[in-house]
Amino acid sequence: MTWIGAALPVVATMLVVFVPGTALAAALKVRGATALALAGPLGFGTIGVAGVASAALHVRFGWWSVAVTAAVAGLVLLGARLLASRSGAPLQGWDSWRPSAVLPVVLGVGIASVAIGSIAFAAVPSPDRVSQTYDAVFHLNAVQSIVQSGDASSLHLYRLTHPTQTTAFYPAVFHSIAAIAAETTGVPVPVAVNAAWIGTAGPVFAFACAFAARVLFGATALRRGEAATAVQPVLVASAGAVLASAFVAFPYLLLDFGTLYPNGLAYTTLPVGLGLVAALTRWPEHSPWRPEAPGPRWRTVLLLIGWLGAAGFTHPRSVVAIAVLVAPLLVAWFAARMRALALRSPQGARRARLIVVVVVAAVVLVAAGALLFVLHYYDVGHRPISDHLNGGPAKAREGFGTAVLQGLLATSLVSPSQSPLPPAVLLAVVALAGLVALALRPGLRWAAVTYLVIVLLYAAAAGSDSDLAKLATGLWDKDKFRILAMLPTIAVPVVAWIVAAGGAELVAVLRRRTHRRQDPRDRTVVAAVAVATLLVAAVSWFGPALTGVGTAIGTVFSLPDSDKQQRLLDADEVLLLQHVGHFVPAGQVIADDPWNGTALAWALGGRQTLFPHLGGYWGTERKLVAQHLDSAPRDPAVCKAVRDLDLHWLLVDPQRLWNNTAEAKAFFGIDRAATGSGVQLVASSGSTRLYRITACWG
Repeated sequence: MTWIGAALPVVATMLVVFVPGTALAAALKVRGATALALAGPLGFGTIGVAGVASAALHVRFGWWSVAVTAAVAGLVLLGARLLASRSGAPLQGWDSWRPSAVLPVVLGVGIASVAIGSIAFAAVPSPDRVSQTYDAVFHLNAVQSIVQSGDASSLHLYRLTHPTQTTAFYPAVFHSIAAIAAETTGVPVPVAVNAAWIGTAGPVFAFACAFAARVLFGATALRRGEAATAVQPVLVASAGAVLASAFVAFPYLLLDFGTLYPNGLAYTTLPVGLGLVAALTRWPEHSPWRPEAPGPRWRTVLLLIGWLGAAGFTHPRSVVAIAVLVAPLLVAWFAARMRALALRSPQGARRARLIVVVVVAAVVLVAAGALLFVLHYYDVGHRPISDHLNGGPAKAREGFGTAVLQGLLATSLVSPSQSPLPPAVLLAVVALAGLVALALRPGLRWAAVTYLVIVLLYAAAAGSDSDLAKLATGLWDKDKFRILAMLPTIAVPVVAWIVAAGGAELVAVLRRRTHRRQDPRDRTVVAAVAVATLLVAAVSWFGPALTGVGTAIGTVFSLPDSDKQQRLLDADEVLLLQHVGHFVPAGQVIADDPWNGTALAWALGGRQTLFPHLGGYWGTERKLVAQHLDSAPRDPAVCKAVRDLDLHWLLVDPQRLWNNTAEAKAFFGIDRAATGSGVQLVASSGSTRLYRITACWG
């Protein structure tokens, strides 16, 4: 299959997200590029609610579920808008659908989306390739589970690996989007998964970056005391959209490592969360910086609640991420408010001191609670923290200082080699110039602090195995990739501001040097900023950092012919898994060792496997089968489990992911069964074998 065949499911992905999301934004009188930016999280939230509601009502999930949920939510929001109007406070519009305000941003998003998809899959020859990673097994099978069962509830999805539980939460929005793409276009699940990534990582993240850039820096000139040009809000938003494609850290890194589809989906909305929190703050009248904050505040509160709902349904870890991203902003806002209160009067000063004491105490309690959570999560009462987080992605791979430099130079380590990429020099120079400009501007230093905090957290995870580093990064499982993926949320708006405001300033300076006193024309500024933006982006696109991460992603998605080379699959195994439905009737279950790739018979061939992931809490009968299926001809207890689980088939392959034998040992009974007397060979391809289980069914 060629990549042209993935175009239709990409379009389906965008429609199922942007149509309901834009409609809900419009119900609150949000317009233009702002509505399109909010459409991402609002669409995700709608899909998440639709999945839960459909399961509760015993209705099959599909695009129609999303449409009905959006209609109901839209009516509620229109009701709130009507109540506000009748109370004498009609809702004012936020942004505009004027072509001059929307089209430049849409063009920037289009450029970024094409760049992101092209860079990410440049070394992947076909859209039906799968990520040969640990997490991908669960995610692909979860999509197939939704396609077959019609159950897309986040309250049920984790039953795939917790089959004995009635309620088992796992965020299901990404899987729901991919399932809709597969059902509406008829493409296989792997194609739908790749299309869902392209259709969200590109446009959703680019619109989000445009929104954050405009809210944070749309009205902020490069020099303090000067007014921004009239075209700067649109320019900085358009630049932010294009530059969303320029950083290694996101969205590419979470496709390369993991592969963390839900986590990556959640992170596409982080810039919107940051922008909404900024818009919700009200700064003192004479503050040196203010974000774009159109009223009324209750609308912004509703939108932020919608964002939080989307965060829960895409991946709750994004709530931790947004807390880190907004903390310096909220500290700066709180300090400005308290300073202004203290200057009003002696009574105001006393009140400010009291509020500061109470808030500081609350922050200390929250920080202590987070620390206690980490300690409890890693059970340090029985094993010290030094015994945890010592392997895999948590292991330090370089020095702390080297990792700091990587963060500042817009580069990273990559998986699976854990080797460093070359720096993105021009992008890093512009970003560092932005940090200097932020540090010199009162009111904007919080953004520089946010940037540096993320870099330091990344350095702690990538460059240290100390107990302090583990405690500081434990909320991310000391995963350097998850941490660094937060950086573009603040870095893209900062770079967009430097390019847009700096470009306008440079044009003005050049005109003054040619003794032209009038301000430069808008079209001159627009042309200069457009050229600068495309220059920075293009140098990054074709530079060694992004080409390197594209090569790394190609390695993750590569498919050897017959020797797996420590991967999950080879071409021979894929061939059998894709055609397993020719031998296995629908409804019958296949016994599998998930460490040898056969678990993907469900995603690739549409036939359910007993163990759809490499890890889980399987229950007594499944554990018995995993360890003793080879004893079925002579053990009635094993035969009872085989019949209870409707096991008629067995898939085996001798090669395992990472040549792992320690964790795969739990499934050795399945592997041994292939050489026993209770099975009959039905089909083979390379080293992969499909057997009919004859024991217990005579």
